[in-house]
Amino acid sequence: MVELPVTAGLGKAASKASTMRAGEKYVPWVLLAPTMLIMTIVGIFPLLHSLYISFTSMRPTEIDKPQGWVGLDNYIHAFTDPQFGHSLLLTGFFTLLSVGFALVFAVLLAVLFNLRLPGFLAMRTIVLIPMLITPIAVGITWRIMMMPDLGVLNFLLSLIGIDAQPWANSRTSALAAMLLVDVWQWTPFMFIVIFAGLRALPRSPFEAAAIDGAGPLRTFFSVTLPMLKPVIVVAALLRIIDAMRTYDTVYIITRGGPDFSTDLVSVYLQRVNFKFFDLGYGAALSWLTLIAILAIVLIFVKLTGFMKTLADKETR
Repeated sequence: MVELPVTAGLGKAASKASTMRAGEKYVPWVLLAPTMLIMTIVGIFPLLHSLYISFTSMRPTEIDKPQGWVGLDNYIHAFTDPQFGHSLLLTGFFTLLSVGFALVFAVLLAVLFNLRLPGFLAMRTIVLIPMLITPIAVGITWRIMMMPDLGVLNFLLSLIGIDAQPWANSRTSALAAMLLVDVWQWTPFMFIVIFAGLRALPRSPFEAAAIDGAGPLRTFFSVTLPMLKPVIVVAALLRIIDAMRTYDTVYIITRGGPDFSTDLVSVYLQRVNFKFFDLGYGAALSWLTLIAILAIVLIFVKLTGFMKTLADKETR
């Protein structure tokens, strides 16, 4: 007799809680709806629309010509386009050198600034300045600095008795000049990532190496680098994706020249889409470039064992 009201009360409470949970399960979807709608309109729809355009011969400046469906013609043309192949190979070469040099300099800077010497805090702040400047401003600044007659770089070389260099105005040195600009601007990004990883390393392995009598070089190659590998892989992966779509500085300084020596795939895509207005072919090239970047990223992840490293961290 006494337990009946209690049981009834518990049943009503459980029913009420169940009802609340049933209503609450839609709350996340309601809150996410505006964001998902914006992402669909701004991101997914243009992506799918560009995929459709890649199967057409759309040319807004030639409305008297057919603009309709052409199937795989644009993709077939891309595989026989020597300029596109040249741009892809040049972009891959540029990315390899840019990321490689930036990674070496970033690791050296991280190890150097990890010494905690007086004045290093201010110097570390100064080192980060290049990555805070917009690429357009970087391109304009370096273009002025590389001027053959009035540029400050040739002036500085003349002070030490070196002849003036053509920099971005010569086919043989233009790509090297673009690498110089890119490495200068984005080494700080890799440095700050690797430096943060270096500061987070445990001290016990270094103390054990010191007790075993390991010198600085052996400690660096046997302890520091292996422990930094996950951080280095992440920094390199992010930088590879960014380097393969480099456009601003190269376009501002060389426009892809001289003689197509700096005609990266991003510059070539800009020319096809916004100079020739061949939007169908340009969309096909963009999708092929996206596939190439994804393939390179997947190969890099596979070769570096990045996914295995993540799995090992999750199981700890």
